Amino acid sequence: MEIIQSIIGFFIAIGILVTFHEYGHFYIARLFNVRVLNFSIGFGKTIYKKKFNDHDTEYSIGLIPLGGYVKMLESSELKEVSASVTPHPDLKYCFDKQSVYKKFLIVAAGPVFNLILAVIFFTFVHFSGITGMKPIVSSINNSSPTINYDLFKNLEIYKVNDVETKRWQDVRIQVLDKIIDKEELILHLKDDDGRELTVPINIDNETVLNEDGDILTNIGIVPKKLEFPPIIGSIENNTPAHLSGLEPGDIIKKVNDIEIITWSDWTNIIKSNPDNILQLSVIRFNKEYDLILVPASKVINGETLGYAGVSPDRKVLENYRVKVKYSFVNSIHQSILLTYHYSILTFKMIYKLFTGQANVNNISGPFSIAEFTGKSLSMGIVYFAYILAILSISLGVLNLLPIPVLDGGHLLFYLFEMLIGRPVPENIQHIGQQIGIIILFGIMILAFYNDFLRIF
Repeated sequence: MEIIQSIIGFFIAIGILVTFHEYGHFYIARLFNVRVLNFSIGFGKTIYKKKFNDHDTEYSIGLIPLGGYVKMLESSELKEVSASVTPHPDLKYCFDKQSVYKKFLIVAAGPVFNLILAVIFFTFVHFSGITGMKPIVSSINNSSPTINYDLFKNLEIYKVNDVETKRWQDVRIQVLDKIIDKEELILHLKDDDGRELTVPINIDNETVLNEDGDILTNIGIVPKKLEFPPIIGSIENNTPAHLSGLEPGDIIKKVNDIEIITWSDWTNIIKSNPDNILQLSVIRFNKEYDLILVPASKVINGETLGYAGVSPDRKVLENYRVKVKYSFVNSIHQSILLTYHYSILTFKMIYKLFTGQANVNNISGPFSIAEFTGKSLSMGIVYFAYILAILSISLGVLNLLPIPVLDGGHLLFYLFEMLIGRPVPENIQHIGQQIGIIILFGIMILAFYNDFLRIF
């Protein structure tokens, strides 16, 4: 089911992002009266096409939904139609006959529309409200001076340097930004009693980006582990817990006369006793009941563990959740700022990757993207929109890179044309495109390799 959901989420995401990207090229081209011959989403065999009249654009969908293109009229195609007409009446509709400034805007429109789409998605997210976990820490190992965290209750990071943080995602982005810029990193914390701490973090900005794993863990931030009480939240049908007579809401007090304090105490006993008889003492509606449970055996990573088929009562999480929501006007403002911030951060991270200052294991391929989109889709439309916004920014920024065959490569050639007053020679463009293909092919192999290592 998860695989199917990931595939569906991936194709929906790619379809939306690519369509909007290509629509950017299409819209600006039509705005400048450039004739668009074909607007296609997907590659390979055409499974659908529609043309409203002989001189209009043909709209098509390819079998492989992993890209798209907008084909505009070129002057070279007119020679075959009529070599005797001088000048050809359709010459003014050709892309290559437009001024370099118009060509620049047409090509730039694709990535720009991706950034606009990100603002739209972020606005929807901020106006609807997105729920996340409060950034509550257990300890910070690289802080100076050393702090006794046992003296504080629920220490929350409410600011990184001067930027307010409400969710762990906010903290992660701000920390990454400060490390990339090699700025001093200062965390501002407060606990339930209103006591505040200012904690400078001692890190090596030169090496931390090359480490594997989560950036917060790498710099010594330890999120608080939420411990559930031993209360049954849900029970799967036809499982040992269901057959034993356990019910949602039951409080596990004892197992074989061992007192149970936390959900971990309960699960550890279950895992350690596959196929063994366990005597339970549970509280149900303020009355104590004795039950018998025999955990089934389940092999996980080559180890045989006990399995009961129960989940904890997750109401305790409500104390640690926060919902970030803004008015419509403020949502637009916040979304523009967030899109700008993510775009700049993405450019910086790509630079670090290309210059060897960041770990290339951070490059994700289509399988990782499919996993993220599938999980976000299962969490709800708001989370899916948030992932789409981030992916749209990534697609827009990637296409703006000055690599031939990408939009950014064409924009680079047009910039040279603006400076020198004539187009870049075709042989140089051709060489550049070959180099661009090699670079993109190398990135693609690395992304697939990272996905393969992570999955297998």
